[in-house]
Amino acid sequence: MLDRKSPLITAFILLFGLSLCITFYQELGFESLADLGFEGSTLILLIYIYQTAYSVFKPHRFLLIGSWLLLFNKAYDLLTEVPQIEEYADRFEVIDTILDDGSLFVAFVFIAIGVTHMMSGLIEANKKDDLTQLYNRKKLSEIPFDEFDLIYFDLNGLKLVNDLKGHSIGDLMLIRFAHALRYACHPKEMALRVGGDEFIAITHKGRANKFVEHVNKQLENEQMSFAYGIKTTNLNDVEAALISADKAMYKMKKEQKKITI
Repeated sequence: MLDRKSPLITAFILLFGLSLCITFYQELGFESLADLGFEGSTLILLIYIYQTAYSVFKPHRFLLIGSWLLLFNKAYDLLTEVPQIEEYADRFEVIDTILDDGSLFVAFVFIAIGVTHMMSGLIEANKKDDLTQLYNRKKLSEIPFDEFDLIYFDLNGLKLVNDLKGHSIGDLMLIRFAHALRYACHPKEMALRVGGDEFIAITHKGRANKFVEHVNKQLENEQMSFAYGIKTTNLNDVEAALISADKAMYKMKKEQKKITI
């Protein structure tokens, strides 16, 4: 991982080198002071951006390759400011065009694809709960069924656990319950965390009770319980189904408290 100061240090070193080249540009064989200054400054700026954003680029292969090609393109532009190199490059016009214009075009293509992938990942990550990695409420707009069972869960005793054992233990409790929900899901079914201790499962129509049985079975040897409400619904009636399932869940929760008392 790059030190935060590394991009600045690199930029200052390169700027110092560029300033020397500008000072002695005629002795070094450069024909145009303006082109040398512009191409050199552009390359230094791109190197600074690359080093600063490397941790962002690294997981995204297309962005990384695109940035490499862009750096190569600007380095080639700077090199061809040297008359001897430019004269040699002009002898191979097709290769020169590929290295100059071609590499720039391909770099932009890779960067465009990389940015698209990165933005898609960010949008999808915005639909997930940070703690449990289940989907959050925003994913409800993407339910993959026309008709389905909606199960509204409420995890019992979370506040007491947080008060007596600390929030870190409470977080582990939430993560464990989320894992049980995720493991109970069949293909295309969804588990979501929609509140502190409130969760939703979207299942195939008619499978809600089997889903709850599966979750209970996973937690049968653990000190963890929950209340739930079930509503069979469709895409046009999700909000009403949420209210109905929520009410059924709280009704069960009250009954559980009576039994406990």
